[in-house]
Amino acid sequence: MTEIINKQRFIEIDGVEVAVTEEVYREYKRPAWVERKRRQVRAKNELSLEEFMADGHDIITQSKSLETAIEEKLLIEILKKALKFLSSEEYDLIHSLFYNRVTVRDYADKIGTNHTKVIRERNRILKKLKKYF
Repeated sequence: MTEIINKQRFIEIDGVEVAVTEEVYREYKRPAWVERKRRQVRAKNELSLEEFMADGHDIITQSKSLETAIEEKLLIEILKKALKFLSSEEYDLIHSLFYNRVTVRDYADKIGTNHTKVIRERNRILKKLKKYF
């Protein structure tokens, strides 16, 4: 049989070391041990920034709040769905003006019309898209 050596335990209270039983010592130290273990597990499970990005996650810039970033993503999804309801001519106009940054005058020249007609058509399509928001 192994002999159990009764080791004296101390805890510090107001700068004074007080002798306590093993049971009291364990109960006193348990919260610190649990927190240390929690930190070790958390550190083990944390990904580095490189690993996080390699897994395909987006990094939100510090200038944006999480709420703003989520709101933007939701609005983009709504816009993508709304664009599917446009005719090919309507889609081409919106895509050219807003995605390809073609000017109204250049687009009007491309399709052989005047720029005021393109502006009216653009505004009509935008009004149509607003209904989805």
